[in-house]
Amino acid sequence: MSTNTTTDAGTTTDSVVGGNVTAINLESGVTSSVDLSDMSASESVVLALYAHNEAGTSEGFTVGSSENAQFLVDEDIFSDEVALEDEDPTETFHNQLIELAALIPDEALEADGQLAGSTTPRFATLGTTRSFKVLNTFSGAGSYDTVTATLRYQTNDFEFYVDDRDASSLDAANLEALATNFANVLPAERNLYGRESDVDSNGKFAVLFTHTVNELASGSGGIVTGFFYALDLFDTSQYAISNEMEVYYSFVPDPDGDYGSAVSKDFSLSNILPGVLVHEYQHMINFNEHYFVAGGSAEMSFLNEGLSHLAEDIYSSMLETGIENPVRVKGFLENVSNVCFSCGSSLNQRGGSYLFFRYLYEQAEIGNLSAASSGAALIQRLLQTDLRGIENIIHATHGDVADSSTFKTLLGRFGLAVYLSNTGETTNNQLEFSGINLRSVQDDNRGTVLNGPAIQSLTDLPFTDTILGSSLSFIQLSGQTIIDNGGTIPLSFSADANFGGYLIR
Repeated sequence: MSTNTTTDAGTTTDSVVGGNVTAINLESGVTSSVDLSDMSASESVVLALYAHNEAGTSEGFTVGSSENAQFLVDEDIFSDEVALEDEDPTETFHNQLIELAALIPDEALEADGQLAGSTTPRFATLGTTRSFKVLNTFSGAGSYDTVTATLRYQTNDFEFYVDDRDASSLDAANLEALATNFANVLPAERNLYGRESDVDSNGKFAVLFTHTVNELASGSGGIVTGFFYALDLFDTSQYAISNEMEVYYSFVPDPDGDYGSAVSKDFSLSNILPGVLVHEYQHMINFNEHYFVAGGSAEMSFLNEGLSHLAEDIYSSMLETGIENPVRVKGFLENVSNVCFSCGSSLNQRGGSYLFFRYLYEQAEIGNLSAASSGAALIQRLLQTDLRGIENIIHATHGDVADSSTFKTLLGRFGLAVYLSNTGETTNNQLEFSGINLRSVQDDNRGTVLNGPAIQSLTDLPFTDTILGSSLSFIQLSGQTIIDNGGTIPLSFSADANFGGYLIR
C-alpha cells in the first residue's frame, strides 16, 4: 500500500446500472469505504470486481480492514503462451502455433502479399493421393510425420483428404454429411470473417483428417481436435515443414483410443468435427487478413481462439451457442476468479474469451457498440486490421476516439452480464446474454449444466486476494457480516491497480 488515505467509494455515472446495481469508485493505493449501514442481517450484497492492466500482472485487493493485508503485487504472470490455472497442455497447442506464426519475419512476405516463391497452381482430382508433412509434437516446428492421404471429397471451395492409414475411420457418407453441413455455412463464415489466402493459386483450401493429430496429445489425457499451421503458406526454402498450400488438420474418430483419448465415431460426427471445420477455417482467414492483407502480425492467441470458438456458432446462424461451447463456458464460470481470459488459451481461458466475444457480438447486434453497427461489422473490424489484442478490441468496438479505459468498461459490463444474465434481476439488454443461458441444462450431448459464475461467500473479514490480468471476481457478503464490521466495508487495492467494481443488492 502506498498510502493509508481513506476515501468514500461513492457512486459513478454509468448508464448501464440502476435498480439493484450500483457502480462504485475504486482507487489504487488507497482504502475506499463503502457505506452499507442500511443493510439488515437477512440481506446480502455481492461485490463484483474486475481488473485490467496492459502488462497482465496480478493485482491485490482486500475486503475489510487492510491494516495487516499483504498484497501479491506486480507479479508478472502474463504470457500469451502460459495459462494461469492448472491446464491440460493440449489446450495451449493452438496458442503455440499462433505465437510461432507471429514470429514469421517480414522478409517472408513479398510486396504483392502472396507466397514468396509461389508454386505452380495445384489442381487435384478425386482419388488423387499425395503426401503431407504434419507437425507431430508440441515442442517445436522441426518434427513432423510424412502422411500419405487420398482426396476423398471435393467442392469448388475445399477438399477433404483422409490419411490412408485412417481410410476406414470416415466413410463416404460421413464425409459427405460433414462436407454438406460445412458447405452450407461456408458463405456465412466468409461474409462474417473474410477469405483465406490462395498461395497455391487453385482457389481451394484443404482439410486433412489424420490420426497424427490424435497422437499430439497421446499420453497427456487430453485431445487436440485440429490445428492450422501458418508455415504451410510459405515455400520450403524458408520453412522445410511447409506444404505450400492452404490446409488445416483434423483428428479422426478413435473409439478404442488407439492413438490417444478414445472418442466415438458418433460423438466425433455430432459434436466435434463440425466445429473443427469452421474453427480452424477462422484461423486460416485470420492469418490471411492480419498478415497478408493488412501487413501485420498474427493475432494474439486469446482473441484468435475466442473468434474461432465464436465461429462455431455459425451453425445456428449466430443466434445461439455452438454445441461444444457450453462445456468450455462451464470451466470458465466455475473458476472465474482464477481465469485471465486474455492471457492464454487453456480450456477455461477459451471459455472466457468465447463468452466475452459472444457478449460483444450480441452488443453490436443490438447497437450498443459505437464503432460496430452489427455483429458482422464487429468481426470484420477485428479481422481487417493490423491491430492485435486489447488494442484491436478497443478500436473495433469504439473506434479511434477510445482509449485503454474502454476495455476496462467493456470488461465491467461483461462481468455484470455474466452475473445477472438469466437471473430475472435485470431487463437491461447490456447486462444479459441472448444466445446462451448461463443458468440451465445445455443441449450439447454432454448434459452440461451452467449455474452462473462461482461466488466467494465471506463470513470473516478481512479477506485478501488477487485478480489475474483481465479477470472477474464475485464476492458475497451477508448483512450480518456487514453489521459485525460496523456497516462500512473498506476496500483496499495494490498500488497502480486498475480495478472497477459494482455492488449488487
